[in-house]
Amino acid sequence: MTTRHPAPPDPAPPAAGDRGMPPCRCPANCGGLPEARLKLVSPYPVITPSRARAEPPGDPYRPVRRGELVFDALNGRTGAFMGRMGRAVYLRPEGGGVEWETEPRWLAPPSVGPGG
Repeated sequence: MTTRHPAPPDPAPPAAGDRGMPPCRCPANCGGLPEARLKLVSPYPVITPSRARAEPPGDPYRPVRRGELVFDALNGRTGAFMGRMGRAVYLRPEGGGVEWETEPRWLAPPSVGPGG
């Protein structure tokens, strides 16, 4: 008759912070975890609503052609008109970038915006 021997227990997994790397000797003294000091940067622009204009323009501007510049009075930004879908108007920064949406009532001619 054969005797069954229990399998040896698995060794404990290494600690989460231990990557088996030598101690850090860099000038920043990062402790071997340089990614711990990284700051996340958003690819999207920070939008702060303009306090100068709390109300939409009295006569909202209605862009006609795609690529036409308009001023978004709610966000205080000038952008290229990309299109409409439902009750939203889609704009893109002049130099290209991520689209944003706004309501048509907040659009004004680009000459109304800052620097215009």
